[in-house]
Amino acid sequence: MNHSRLFAAVVLVAACAACGEDSGNPTTVRIGVTASANEPRVGLTSQVTDRLTAALTRGQTRVVVYREGEDAGTAYSDEVLSAADDAEVRERLFRLDGQLAQIGGTTGRLDPLSVLADMAAAPGPALLVLHSSGLQTTDPLDLTRLGLDLDVAAAVAAVPDDALPALTGKDVVFSGLGQVAGPQPPLPPGAQEALVELWLGICREFDAASCTHDPGPAPAGGPIARGEVPVVDLGQVENRDALVHVPSSVVFKAGGDELAPGAEDVLRQVAEKFDGRTTARVVVRTATSASAEQAADLTRRRAQRVVSALVDLGVSRSAFVEVVGAGFGSPLDVDLDTAGDLVPGAAARNRSVVVELVAPRVSG
Repeated sequence: MNHSRLFAAVVLVAACAACGEDSGNPTTVRIGVTASANEPRVGLTSQVTDRLTAALTRGQTRVVVYREGEDAGTAYSDEVLSAADDAEVRERLFRLDGQLAQIGGTTGRLDPLSVLADMAAAPGPALLVLHSSGLQTTDPLDLTRLGLDLDVAAAVAAVPDDALPALTGKDVVFSGLGQVAGPQPPLPPGAQEALVELWLGICREFDAASCTHDPGPAPAGGPIARGEVPVVDLGQVENRDALVHVPSSVVFKAGGDELAPGAEDVLRQVAEKFDGRTTARVVVRTATSASAEQAADLTRRRAQRVVSALVDLGVSRSAFVEVVGAGFGSPLDVDLDTAGDLVPGAAARNRSVVVELVAPRVSG
């Protein structure tokens, strides 16, 4: 697969930390980073540090650093590290961490799938560490259009077979998924969960030996990249006296009607608007998709789940005069352009739960 070098990567060839004590076979550890202006500065997490510590403790480690802008295969730096004791191990990792922290992307897109593809291209077993928010902004996984309220299994199945080399024999660790900075708004817990499921699903689909999510926070601080990168728009919460508009990714887990972590807190704020006189209309929508029938079914189930959750929070079921799963048949905004492609901002607004209230309780 032909990729432009839109990322930085660190390749470490080390004595095998995963093999038996009597094994003389080397292992390869590759760390790929996207380092965009929408992501925290790159830093080694505790899990990755532990793996590298094991490698350095066992013997010499060759470090080859690739950065954005270099021709494919051209090294930015190349050195062999060794460590005689724990103090030298810490010193070597400190230097490596500082080197990674100075890498910043300069392109106008975020393409972790290509980073993973480049790391996976070399034959033989390896440990691959992808350090990225995972917010792909290019095809075949453009999340600016797909959003994070997606059917994860369908999105994984739609990734073309040639998007990645086979990951057979590779152990893959995803670090930094859902961690954002700069212009990219923070992701709600349900969206973060969907992102992790998406990348682990892709990893398994391409037959990796193991697929692991490293949830540790990147310790290095704000981004140093300055290039403008598209944000993944998840929609905005609107909480007015007589109308509440909540993005679906805040209320529901991706692709279904199960409540997301934190959804009850949001719905409790809605329940507090009801008193004995209040009535409400609940409308759940989604963005335009391939199947109107599936969209209508999903939004109907979601609308009923919202009502059930509000009833559990003390609202009378008789207060709901209309409960509508609208699918994408009555959009708040037209979300297809003249070419039939999704318009990201409009699609994000349509992926929503709307509660329209009559005679709501007056705050204060």
